[in-house]
Amino acid sequence: HGRLHRYNTVPGETAEVALLEQEFAAFTGARYCLAVASGGYALATALRALGVKPGDRVLTNAFTLAPVPGAIASLGAVPVFVGVTEGLTIDLDDLEAKATEARVLLLSHMRGHICDMDRLMEICDAAGIRVVEDCAHTMGGSWNGTPSGRYGAMGAYSCQTYKHMNSGEGGLLVTDDEELAARAVMLSGS
Repeated sequence: HGRLHRYNTVPGETAEVALLEQEFAAFTGARYCLAVASGGYALATALRALGVKPGDRVLTNAFTLAPVPGAIASLGAVPVFVGVTEGLTIDLDDLEAKATEARVLLLSHMRGHICDMDRLMEICDAAGIRVVEDCAHTMGGSWNGTPSGRYGAMGAYSCQTYKHMNSGEGGLLVTDDEELAARAVMLSGS
């Protein structure tokens, strides 16, 4: 039928986008899923939903790809780079040392490597840091049986050409938090 957009449905029809969101929420075990234009846009939308403003500092891995610090910069926020280990994961000791420098961590699971998420969440919870997980490289992956993207406040996924689920372009954002989901919908620009 060619009606792939969220808003060009006929009466009684559920949009393909809404069906994708329902299916992906079920796949990850999340209550809510929002489809957006790209994985980078999902990251920026998550940061906006968490209330990141221009000048705010946001913790993030030093080893990542351009869309991660780009999402931070797109809001006028400032990345605070956290070191990485030889295993390509965020250095949890360095994160703990920098935990007072920001209230949000944009965590990138680079090249499919997931750090000790239990310890990461202990550090972040103790410091009052909200976590957004960039799962562009870990869709379908997990830590101790919990899917990537399900530890933090929000998880973002990419559907770009070379990702696990390829739609040419696109992104998905998941959360269990009703208020964050509603904010993300309003801030996503449809």
